Amino acid sequence: MRKNFREFVTGTGKQEKTAKEYTRFIEHLSEHSKIDIFAINMPDVLMPLVERYGSGGDDYAEGNIYHGGPRAAIKQYLAFLQSRTFSNPFAAQSTIPSAAPMTTPTLVRPPLNQILYGPPGTGKTHSTIDETLAILDPSFLEQHRGDRGALRARFQEFEASNHVRFVTFHQSFSYEDFVEGLRADPDEATRQLKFFPVDGVFKAICEDATARKVVVDEVPDVDVSGNTIWKMSLGNRSEENYVYEECIEHDRILLGWGHGIDFSAVKDKADIIRLFAQNGTVYTTADYPVTAVNAFVLGMGVGDLVVVADGNSKFRAIGQITGRYEHLPREEAEDEFSQSRAVRWLKVFAPSTSCNVIMTKNFMMKAIYRLGAEVIDREKLRDLLSTKAIALHTQQGPDARVLIIDEINRGNISRIFGELITLIEPSKRAGGGEALSVTLPYSKESFSVPSNLYLIGTMNTSDRSLSGLDIALRRRFVFKEMPPRPELLAGIVVEGVAIDQLLSVMNLRIEALLDREHCLGHAYFLPLKDEPSIERLARIFEQQIVPLLKEYFFEDWNRIRWVLNDHRKAPVNCFVLPSSVSISTLFGDDFEGRVQEKTWIVNDDAFDRVDAYLGIIEHTKSAVKAAALSASEASIEFGGFRLERWTDKTIKVYQNGVEQVAMPILKKLADQLGVNHLNPQGGQHNTRQLGAHVMAAAKQAVN
Repeated sequence: MRKNFREFVTGTGKQEKTAKEYTRFIEHLSEHSKIDIFAINMPDVLMPLVERYGSGGDDYAEGNIYHGGPRAAIKQYLAFLQSRTFSNPFAAQSTIPSAAPMTTPTLVRPPLNQILYGPPGTGKTHSTIDETLAILDPSFLEQHRGDRGALRARFQEFEASNHVRFVTFHQSFSYEDFVEGLRADPDEATRQLKFFPVDGVFKAICEDATARKVVVDEVPDVDVSGNTIWKMSLGNRSEENYVYEECIEHDRILLGWGHGIDFSAVKDKADIIRLFAQNGTVYTTADYPVTAVNAFVLGMGVGDLVVVADGNSKFRAIGQITGRYEHLPREEAEDEFSQSRAVRWLKVFAPSTSCNVIMTKNFMMKAIYRLGAEVIDREKLRDLLSTKAIALHTQQGPDARVLIIDEINRGNISRIFGELITLIEPSKRAGGGEALSVTLPYSKESFSVPSNLYLIGTMNTSDRSLSGLDIALRRRFVFKEMPPRPELLAGIVVEGVAIDQLLSVMNLRIEALLDREHCLGHAYFLPLKDEPSIERLARIFEQQIVPLLKEYFFEDWNRIRWVLNDHRKAPVNCFVLPSSVSISTLFGDDFEGRVQEKTWIVNDDAFDRVDAYLGIIEHTKSAVKAAALSASEASIEFGGFRLERWTDKTIKVYQNGVEQVAMPILKKLADQLGVNHLNPQGGQHNTRQLGAHVMAAAKQAVN
């Protein structure tokens, strides 16, 4: 690879000396990244390293040494790989027109398999919309970047057209959910359960992405609004596919129910039952053979449409009935497909097409039945029949399909992907230089992954670190880090608290105490853009941040205090405080069991105090003190305490002139005064709310 790369560099007009230097720089980056870059042969796999050492990348400084030599070298190696991709006619399609000199901007095709990873709250799922549009409609993304409403609306259009599908992995998710499984449905003939293959989300979107050959592509003059539409199964694909092939070749449909009997003379169901009886089988009107024959012989009419199903989720042909019922004797005695009608085939697909193209739900497991208005979308059917396949393909949008897998690391990868983990590699996909296919276990169909299917996964690193991820998954996906971005919070200030600084300093402490995979994401604080109030900040900390820290540190309250800087703040500003209950009080002086030296309590009062948040950034910081309201308006002496309400609505509690932690005292006074601790919605009052109620009740009690 090194020799070929040097030849490529000199072929662009550069000197042999420059080619050797580029080779040396790439070897240097290989040593720095602990990745053998010359072993990479796909542009998609190299791209994260190009970004890492490029402008704005995490290791830009390393890429910029020797006057930017390593950075230029890895870009030149990307151009080399791209040139090899385009010289291979079987390589996956790319949006790059040619291997351009690296001095000019180059469009790079998004990777086929990528995972967005980072701590919770960093916008991974949020970013899947941008990543999807970069694949399906990059020009729209560029034109509307920053307009979230427009991007979301365009994404929803692709969802509606099945260009995008979304799935979440979890511990119970399996191969049967993802690829294909078996489902039981009652058999109308035997009235027993019958198992048949059902496509999972991955197989379904692969089939949507597969290029389809339209064997018959007529544009008929058919008014579908008044036609009766039937569903038919022309034999079982695995055992009776010859029936379907015969029907397509000879422009007919065949029904296998009827025991080979000629029903040409029947007028009603009673005649059908009588003919069955004459041939040795007694049926009633409720038996399915009677129902099927009645529908085919007496129900169908010339001009009706027939949709030929392939299983319960796909169809492979649409035809229009052109002839009356005929009896067609068969050569083989066991071949009972002797009930026939002539048809004109309007559309024939190979491979089959998903039924959601024209249906609102899957087919039932019946050989023949009428499709009601609630299951067939006649407008979609009209569009399908009235348009040539090429024109229809243009209307339906891009070739590419996107499968978004949220929480990809929460599932059992080997159990979910099974043998298909190999097939998702770019080189192993259909049309690739080393394309592979497998026979699926339930349907026994040959299956390969198309080259125009993109997989976008999201991964919460606090749930499972990258180092513990399935190695097979690591090798086949490009990983894009989504770190916390405090800069997105710049300008958000809540009563003097700079939220970007607040997040940054907490994450620095978490990195030092734990690791960077457990940082806090910026998304938790984005609601403060529209509501920059201390009440909203209190809810974020009380309901999200503190519970998350408890999970991160396994309720090691000392470490949680260090993250919140409580060990250096005044007690009234601490979110976590040592409990006043001693171990000896709980267990006695002679207790010798192993217990924590201290117990801890959450100081609810701190959530409403600006100084508590300022103290996280720097323990010496404090807010500009708000003026207390006049004594007649918002201060009162009660129960040995002085209660004050300040102009910023803060409640302060003093005992002997010393400020105390407010909430425990307020709850005690509330109980004495008969004040409810709960708000009308059933939640606990915060300090400001409970304080206002206690002060009002105290004034009434004093007066």
